Amino acid sequence: MPKMKTKAPKLLLVATVVVLIVTACASPTALAPTAAPQVIRETVVVTQEVQTTQLVVETQVVVATEPTVDFWKPEEITAACGVEKCTPLATLPKKFSKPWKLAFVTANKGNPFHGAFSDGIKAAADFYGVEFIEADAAGGPGNTFLDLADTLFLQKPDALGVLGQGPDTFEPVAAAAQSKNVLFLPADSGKSEYSSYIYGIPDTIAGKTAGELLATGVEERQGSDWKDRELFFVEFTYGAIPACVNRTGGFRTAFADKMGLDKDHLIMADIAGGATAQDLMAAALTAHPKGVFGLTGCWDQLGIDPFNSARESGREDDVMLVTMGGDKPPADLLVTKPKGYYGYVEWQPFAEGWGWAETALAILEGIPVKPYEPKHVTTQENIEARYIELYGALPTPAP
Repeated sequence: MPKMKTKAPKLLLVATVVVLIVTACASPTALAPTAAPQVIRETVVVTQEVQTTQLVVETQVVVATEPTVDFWKPEEITAACGVEKCTPLATLPKKFSKPWKLAFVTANKGNPFHGAFSDGIKAAADFYGVEFIEADAAGGPGNTFLDLADTLFLQKPDALGVLGQGPDTFEPVAAAAQSKNVLFLPADSGKSEYSSYIYGIPDTIAGKTAGELLATGVEERQGSDWKDRELFFVEFTYGAIPACVNRTGGFRTAFADKMGLDKDHLIMADIAGGATAQDLMAAALTAHPKGVFGLTGCWDQLGIDPFNSARESGREDDVMLVTMGGDKPPADLLVTKPKGYYGYVEWQPFAEGWGWAETALAILEGIPVKPYEPKHVTTQENIEARYIELYGALPTPAP
């Protein structure tokens, strides 16, 4: 912007001075009567020129510009995630406000679901250029998690999480994280009293989807070999994990509503009480020797174990299973198309782990984030195509 100059005009100031002159006409000593004094008034005009200074005003406009920030495009994220084709949960910048560090206490990396979840976090951290540190509880008891978390805290992470644990396990970790000003983000574990954040499968909705899938399979059987058979539903759950109870509860509600089952035909099988899933299945089969059974478990293996138990006891024709999780072991079983295993709702643990990393980074950066949503329902009809997509080839020997 050009400089602005303002000139003040010259001012001519006129000062008027009035001079009063008083003159006496006669000496005060004269004998003749004195005349009244005469006042002569004169006005003298004095003119003075005043020169003002010149005022110059300079204005300079400075335009502040924000640095350009590049963000990752959704298609770039989907491509980077590989065969899982992740849907990004947040629009993250290519350069973060600081070098964030993510940490996770994994329950057991040898478990296929937990291992795939961990791999997803690591892949996302590598892609987004942040550090990821991890500790493996290797199937140890709940207090192992706090011990491992304390070790990770020494490396000063910005966020820490656990997967699929009950409050007795994750709340001490959450309290420790809060005391160290570390973001605690539990996954598939339910709400923590020490963190306002929660992440994972939308349990009730996901259970509803799986329950409706089982209802579809059972209705097919009721049109053939299950016609006029008394139907029961056995819910294999783990009461110590609230998220688990919500998940199988949503399944139970959806299935019972669809099939018109009353409470006398709904069997709760909670392994938190100490009994095995196989024993609880055997008890249900014994109590209802002429009945047929729909089954699910809070995770895949918790449904597959009693399903196999029923088959081994000669009741293969009397059970139908839908599981929730969909990592490689249930895929290996489903691709063989065993009678009675209708399918599963796939949580995509790798994609869920990737999404955990995105969610933690979005919270740290103050960026809006969307919930994680599973997208695949896999049955015997589409398992072969999905198996090849995920694992490259069908198992040998092929089913």
